[in-house]
Amino acid sequence: MRDPNRIEKVLDEIKNIWQKCPDLRLGQLLLNVARDPELYYLEDDAIIEKLKTFYGVN
Repeated sequence: MRDPNRIEKVLDEIKNIWQKCPDLRLGQLLLNVARDPELYYLEDDAIIEKLKTFYGVN
């Protein structure tokens, strides 16, 4: 079972990135960095890293 405590951390990271790009909808924010089928298989930390890299957030 995955650690349920990771959820808050992942959401905080997405919130931080999204606040830097407020004109995007959530789907746009996510799909800009991962093709639809790829997104299903990515681990949470990989999605966060892709988001940070794509949007230039440290």
